[in-house]
Amino acid sequence: MGDFKNMAKNPDKTAKRFLEGLNSTPTEETVSLLIQLVDELETKHDPEPTEIRLVENIYSFVEKLKVLENNLRSYVRESRNLPGNKLASLYEELSYDGNSLWKD
Repeated sequence: MGDFKNMAKNPDKTAKRFLEGLNSTPTEETVSLLIQLVDELETKHDPEPTEIRLVENIYSFVEKLKVLENNLRSYVRESRNLPGNKLASLYEELSYDGNSLWKD
């Protein structure tokens, strides 16, 4: 629980860690499966109504996650320009390279 309290004091670092997690191998594999599922459902002959809704829900989820990812990127980038964060950024390794999980 102590780590949670420390993260609350540094939301920009928490956002950065979340973005890094999005680009982790398990997440990329999960997203690949989601994309495969959509491809399979879209190419299915005469899909069921639940399958059509599922595809719509997946597209909606992906779009919302893309918006969230872009907003978090902006937040992380802008937080580096806030007073007090510049010096801290010099002493910390901010290894997040900004690659997106979504290969558009």
